[in-house]
Amino acid sequence: MNETKYAVGVDIGTETVRVVVGNKDMGAVENKVTIVGVGAQKNGGMRKGMIIDPNKTAEAIDKALETAERMSGHQIDHATVSINGSHINGLASKGIIALGANKTVDHEEIRRVEEAATVVQMPANREILDVTPRSYKLDSQDGIRDPLGMTGVRLEVDAYMITALAPNVKSLEKVLSMVELSSRQMIVPSLAASRTVLTDQLRDSGVVLIDMGAATTNIAVFEENDIIHIAVLPVGANNITNDLAIGLRTDLDIAEKIKIEYAVASPSYRRGSGENLTVKVGSGADVHTLEFNTAIIDEIVEARLEEIFEMINHELKKIKRLAKLPGGAVLTGGGARLKGIADYAREALSMNAHVIAPHGFNGVIDQITTPEYSTAVGLMLIDMDSAPVENKKSGLFGGLLSLFKKRK
Repeated sequence: MNETKYAVGVDIGTETVRVVVGNKDMGAVENKVTIVGVGAQKNGGMRKGMIIDPNKTAEAIDKALETAERMSGHQIDHATVSINGSHINGLASKGIIALGANKTVDHEEIRRVEEAATVVQMPANREILDVTPRSYKLDSQDGIRDPLGMTGVRLEVDAYMITALAPNVKSLEKVLSMVELSSRQMIVPSLAASRTVLTDQLRDSGVVLIDMGAATTNIAVFEENDIIHIAVLPVGANNITNDLAIGLRTDLDIAEKIKIEYAVASPSYRRGSGENLTVKVGSGADVHTLEFNTAIIDEIVEARLEEIFEMINHELKKIKRLAKLPGGAVLTGGGARLKGIADYAREALSMNAHVIAPHGFNGVIDQITTPEYSTAVGLMLIDMDSAPVENKKSGLFGGLLSLFKKRK
C-alpha cells in the first residue's frame, strides 16, 4: 500500500474543457508532482466564460473527465474547478477583532478576523468566492505575515476578496452535479495560472499575469507576494479569429488556421509591405488553395491586439501600476501562442514581457507543456493543497479498479 495524494484541476473554458490529474508519492524523497492524466474536450455550451447551455457544458466536462480517468486509472469525484466571466470582481477588505488582554493569537482568532473581513456591503445577487489574507496588524505592529503565536489586544487583517454573481455560481454548481463532480474550490483562471507560471521573485517584485483565453483575457497583478488586482476582460483569441473571418471573407476554420499558422503580433515578425499567402484547405482529392495578402492579416490582428492591450493598460492605470511593475508581464493561455506576442506586449505595456507555459513536472508532460494548460495545471496544484492522502494498491489491477465505478 502506497500513501499517495491525487489532485485534479478542471479548467472549464469557453472553447475547451481541460482536465489535469496529478499525484504525489508522500513517501518519496523527491516530493514532486507527477502528471498522470490529461483530458480535453471541445465545449459548445458557454459564451465569454459563462454557461449558456448546461447540457452541452456537462457533456464536455464528462468526456474530458473520462479521458483523464482512463489515462490516470483514478476515479475523479472531487476537483478544483475554474470559474470565469466578466461578472467576477475583486476588492480589498479589512477585518478587525478584539482579542482581550494580552491574548496569544491562535488558529481560531485568525479564522475570526478573516471572517470579519467578509462582512461588507454587497448586492444580494453576489457571492464571495475567496478571501486571501495579505497581511495582519497586531496592535501597532503592521506588515505581519503570520500572527500565529503572537500576543496582543487587537488583531486586523488586510485581505483581498473575490466575488461573483450568485446565479453564475449556481449554474456552474448545477453542471458539476450533472456529472457527479464535487468542487473543492472555484478559482478564477488568472489565480490558478499564476500558481503554475509565476515565481515568488516575480510576485514579490511586482508582476501582471495575462491569461489570454479563447473568449476572455484574465489578468492578475501581484506585488510583495500579494494579489492586489484581478480583472476579467470580455475579449480573447477567438475575437482575432472572428475578425480574420470577416476581414478576409473566409470561413471560421480557415481563419483559425491562418491565425495559428501564419498570423504574427509583433511588427518585427511581419513581411514588409505584404505578400500573397497561399493556404491549402480540404483533404485528398478535394484540396484547393486560397490566397490572402499578409498585410491585410497583419492589420486585422494588430487592431484587435491594440484593443486588448489598451484594456489591460486601463486596468493597470486604475491601480497606479501602468508601466510600473519591475517583474513585467507574464503571458500564458492559448492566445499567448500567437507569434511575437511577447514582443508586442513589451511595446504595448512599456515593460518586460515573457510567454511562460507549465514546466517542472514528471509524467505525461508532453501534453501539458503549452500555455493553454496553465490554468488546468494550476487548479490541480491548488487542489493538491486540500486533497486527502489515499492508500492506493500498487500495480495495474489496483489502478484500473476505479475505471468501472462511474464513467461509461
